[in-house]
Amino acid sequence: MSPPSLLMGCGGLGPIWSQDPSKLAEDFKRARITGIDCAARYPADNPGGSEKRLGECKLHEEGFAIDTKILIMGNGDGSLSEGKIIESVERSLKMLGVDKLNVLYCHGPDRTTPLEEQASTLDSLYRAGKFSKLGISNFDPEMLSSFLAVCKEKGYVKPSVYQGQYNLLCRTYESTLFPLLHKHNVSFIGFSPLAGGYLTGKLTLANSKDELRGTRFEEREGNIMGMAFRYWYDKPAFHDAIRKMEILCKDHGISLADAAWRWVLYHSALSGEKGDGVVIGPSTVEQLEGYAEGFRAGPLPRELAEELGGVWEGVREEAGKIVRY
Repeated sequence: MSPPSLLMGCGGLGPIWSQDPSKLAEDFKRARITGIDCAARYPADNPGGSEKRLGECKLHEEGFAIDTKILIMGNGDGSLSEGKIIESVERSLKMLGVDKLNVLYCHGPDRTTPLEEQASTLDSLYRAGKFSKLGISNFDPEMLSSFLAVCKEKGYVKPSVYQGQYNLLCRTYESTLFPLLHKHNVSFIGFSPLAGGYLTGKLTLANSKDELRGTRFEEREGNIMGMAFRYWYDKPAFHDAIRKMEILCKDHGISLADAAWRWVLYHSALSGEKGDGVVIGPSTVEQLEGYAEGFRAGPLPRELAEELGGVWEGVREEAGKIVRY
């Protein structure tokens, strides 16, 4: 089974994005990046900034597939109305400097706009040549099933890609969502393969707040994503799992972060044959190279892979809360 494809995420605009575009393209190709994952909402503290920078870099001219997500604000209600969808897509195409997107995602559920209106509007844009594939992100299985039913009944373009959080400590979708995706031939794109940095072990093993400066988990005003990942993972069950996995990895001379990354690539439920992929979000060239090295290193020792996979049972209940949007 081949590993999932790699996409570069634009959820944050770290130092790596300040490079000359040609150098950026070289680095991405060397790391086997095939596409760019963006969103009208990125970055969280400056919506639209990521699409603007991506448009300046013109990475689509270097052969990278460009994906983005419809603008979502607040709890998402109203964001998938006909007017909001069209407005967001037209703005994104202009900002990105492209005529057509690879994947257009619904970033999250809109529980107030009828699914029929959502699906109809997206179908019209698809037939107008605005995107190649329809993607869904963060819909629960029930809503996704209903959306698929509307598309089938009306003959609308059906979602062929789903994006959601997936890593060693967040595997709920394996039982709740993947069977539905496989039934409808929908590929899965996982984000946060290192749980936003939690799987480096830094938050669990830090002896003081000073050791967290400059990381995702630094306690500072405006650190929106850091707050989100703390909300999801800063819990006893996950900290216990980190300590256990840290010991297991040390016994094999492999860092926890490297092991967690290689597990997603080579031992998880994701498959390149099914069109699955993983979004990574390195903020520096050095971090990007770390991901590339993990890809080149290949599968983990069988014993370690099995032991790491077994940790899931201890966090299964707590992890279910992460994917409730």
